[in-house]
Amino acid sequence: MTTDFVATPPRERARTELAALLDVQETALDDQASLRDELALDSLTMMRVIAWLQGRGVTIEAEGLLPATVGELLSRLEERGRPRLSVRVGGVPGMPEHLTPKRPRDPLVPVLETNALRLTPLIGEDLGFLYALAVEPETGFRWRYRGSIPPIERFKAELWNQVLLQYVVRRIEDNSPVGHVVAYGDELSLRHTYVGAVFHPDSAGTGLAAQAVSLFVRHLFHTFPLNKIYMEIPGVNWPQLQSGQGSLFRVEGVLRDHDYYAGRLWDKYVCALYADDFLDEETPTAP
Repeated sequence: MTTDFVATPPRERARTELAALLDVQETALDDQASLRDELALDSLTMMRVIAWLQGRGVTIEAEGLLPATVGELLSRLEERGRPRLSVRVGGVPGMPEHLTPKRPRDPLVPVLETNALRLTPLIGEDLGFLYALAVEPETGFRWRYRGSIPPIERFKAELWNQVLLQYVVRRIEDNSPVGHVVAYGDELSLRHTYVGAVFHPDSAGTGLAAQAVSLFVRHLFHTFPLNKIYMEIPGVNWPQLQSGQGSLFRVEGVLRDHDYYAGRLWDKYVCALYADDFLDEETPTAP
């Protein structure tokens, strides 16, 4: 008696792995399923998907290159598996920068950029962008002023109040600002600080925001003697972040009925990120 062994096609093996990563049934991952609309992947989950792709040799260098459907995502893996001709050119005087081999990175130098984004100091031209994030309807109710609109002079005066460090997040491809990350309320003598972030709505579900915060947190642990970093997450923001509970951060307390918005009370989640969970990781390189 003989038994014929039929190997599972690589595409279906990848689909099985993706289902396990997302904790969903494979039947939900047909090729036409939209990652953002049907699967409703939040920024943290999308970052995990992109890290999974990276581990299999797929590099995504800009938001516009993110796969939109399960089929497109699996096709990226298949394309990566096909043999390609590559040519390496040594350093030659006058060679374009993108063809010149890069020097090894000094591990003591802060890492403030990835393939998709960079963290840059605030400059005068950024004030309008930051003010818009703080007061516009789509983002203002989630951020510092919780829906109120301060005069821009007050906003400017308060921009550095109790702030340890803050950056504007910019896309690598066009240097346009997409978000703001800030460490505030620092108590370095107690070895902790708080971190907050806000991003343009167009970045929702792309993984870009999660990547920027991860890069910023790693930089804070690298630069300052911090044991842990707190995040205060209003309940209205919790659905966007809860997928990171237990893996990227730990919930250390819940303030019941703490915040008011849209006719109801919301809990506030006090979460912590620990240095040991970040300093041993590689810096992410995809959005």
